[in-house]
Amino acid sequence: MSKIHLSDQEKEIIAKCINENVEFPLEIVKKIAPGFFDKLAQAGEFDYRRLDKYKIPILDYEGKRSEPAILASAALLGESSPLQILRYFDGKDFKHNGDTQEEIFDILEKQKRGEDDWRNLIVQGDNLLFLKACYLNQDPLIKDKVKGKVKLVYIDPPFGTSDEYGAGDGIMSYSAKLAGSEYVEALRERLLFLRELLSEDGSIFVRIDYHFGHYVKIIMDEVFEKNNFRNEIIIRRGYVPKGKTSQFPTATDSVFFYSKSPSFVLNQNTKPIEDEERRWISLDMPGERKNRDIRPRVFLGKTLYPPKGQHWGLAQDRISELDAQGDIRINERRSYIDTEGNKIVGMPEYLKEPFVLLNSNWTDIKSYETHNTFYPTENSEILLERIMNGSTQENDLVLDVFGGSGTTAAVAEKLGRRWITGDFGKHSIYTMQKRILTIADSKKLSSNDSKGDKYGKNARPFIIASVGSFDFSRIVNLRQHKEAYINFILTLFNIQERSTEELAKYKLPNIYGLKDGDPVEIYPIWEDDYLKNIKIDKEYLKGLAEAEGGKLKGNYYIIAPETCDRVGDWDYRTSQGNTVSFKILSYPYKILEEISRSQQLSEQPGSSSEINKLISSTRFYFNQEVTCKLKWHPQGLVISDLETAITDKAGNEIQGLDALAMVLIDKNYDGKMFTMEAAVYRKDIKDDGIINVDKLTDKVAVIVIDRHGNESKIIILER
Repeated sequence: MSKIHLSDQEKEIIAKCINENVEFPLEIVKKIAPGFFDKLAQAGEFDYRRLDKYKIPILDYEGKRSEPAILASAALLGESSPLQILRYFDGKDFKHNGDTQEEIFDILEKQKRGEDDWRNLIVQGDNLLFLKACYLNQDPLIKDKVKGKVKLVYIDPPFGTSDEYGAGDGIMSYSAKLAGSEYVEALRERLLFLRELLSEDGSIFVRIDYHFGHYVKIIMDEVFEKNNFRNEIIIRRGYVPKGKTSQFPTATDSVFFYSKSPSFVLNQNTKPIEDEERRWISLDMPGERKNRDIRPRVFLGKTLYPPKGQHWGLAQDRISELDAQGDIRINERRSYIDTEGNKIVGMPEYLKEPFVLLNSNWTDIKSYETHNTFYPTENSEILLERIMNGSTQENDLVLDVFGGSGTTAAVAEKLGRRWITGDFGKHSIYTMQKRILTIADSKKLSSNDSKGDKYGKNARPFIIASVGSFDFSRIVNLRQHKEAYINFILTLFNIQERSTEELAKYKLPNIYGLKDGDPVEIYPIWEDDYLKNIKIDKEYLKGLAEAEGGKLKGNYYIIAPETCDRVGDWDYRTSQGNTVSFKILSYPYKILEEISRSQQLSEQPGSSSEINKLISSTRFYFNQEVTCKLKWHPQGLVISDLETAITDKAGNEIQGLDALAMVLIDKNYDGKMFTMEAAVYRKDIKDDGIINVDKLTDKVAVIVIDRHGNESKIIILER
């Protein structure tokens, strides 16, 4: 492994970037990992400037980064984060975190060994962090299951405006905040990672409106290549303003359809002809005189000559077949002059098939709905049904990282596709959770032979996980949560290499990662002896070096609390004449809490105008305990004594209701599954804590969420 030579000035730049939480200059990133960029250059991939040869327009703007820098950020700059299971549904019962830790970690262990069946996935957190985790392909929950295996990506991202969209009962749940080049680059960054997750025959559909649609089209030409553009599909926008306006009211949105390669799945769909009259086709046909048969035909017992200058389009045998089927009529509202010069009242018509080939005009269907979840910008199920039927087969994997109300997941579930969805907002996560848990009571899709019947099937097993957050109690409580500790520590030291094959060649215990190709041991403080009696001293290190008959050589890293280290870095020459350089990566216990305080967090919304922002990468934080008191009130509920350990950017503790983001309410709690029926934001809660909510039963359940996304345990109130 070659050494990296950095000047003092470059080291100062790196330190400044770390302290200010900004991106490293690309020149320094290349110097830190030259092999990575050499590989990219040899492959001739990822650099958007290669698109010059295609002679297509590209966007250039302040803050635009090269593709290699964006993709490398996942591994080189520590900008990904492992997944943590919160709760899951096993097909029959819903399991809450805290009550089923052994089962959850059994899932992880099985998935690491490749023994576990697929489970669909809802991910709460910054979708960019999740995309980077999938791109790195190391987290045991998604390793070798997502990268390069997604058949369909559908996203309906925020449209880059400050428009607000309202949900039912006055709930406002969506506000797109970014604008200009910042929005375009944030979306482009996600598109690059989505491209890497697609299978070679996969497709992506991106819904966008007129504000940035043309810019998005150009960056998608860059990312997916212009020759892989398939369609701009036009869909109904939904709400159209009434009254006088300064322009023609906008009635449509666009869905841009790209494939990853020229080889992609496209199932030719049809759509029903809703208008019965449009299905009747006239039988008269134009044609050259020498080729046309102007003899009469018999229709419903009437002998008729064709119109002058034309001929009948069907032979008599076929007309007789259609007559027998009841698919011939004489339209008395149409008259014509026949070839004999007579005026005939009534034009023969036949009934064509009730379906026509689907084209790119989809304005015949709703694109937004609200009746399923009362969540704003809820995409209609028929829209996603068309997209999935046209681009996937049963059991294919579908991905939507702007999950919103969960339409993509719900349709994928009903069509027998595997799915992953996610969102940053807790309101969205609990909306999706309820929608999938109660999917049996929703309507069938049209392709399920629906006649307004209920779907009638329970959801298949699915997991709800978080990205970018850790349960602090699970990190500290090592004896019960060893895997969470290992994941966190590796992330803390930005150790991404965890190849099972590479690790298997080392016969030593407790090696869980690789750093620059060298083994990394996680000092096993989950065992009593190691925490209390055994320390890292020269005898301990000699034992490691000689354990394989002195064959060990090169760098050997050990991550351990500083209280366990007695020797520091140390070189040892083995009995075989090899030199082992032990590198101790130590940390104080208090670093756990210090790091959780120092990360810049994107807060959960506390008002309607803050919902579903296009979140920038926030790395990780620790979940804190949230407690409060809740009581009945004539207007609904009243909250008091809210306590949580979150702080503002200055490190000051946020107290009382100032720490509150939202309250989620199950109005008729069954004691098993929390199904959110109301979300009330801080802005809508009075300073005296009164929560206005109606239609409460005698048993309700409440989850309180603070500004950093920490959740209380389920609070149950009974009259």
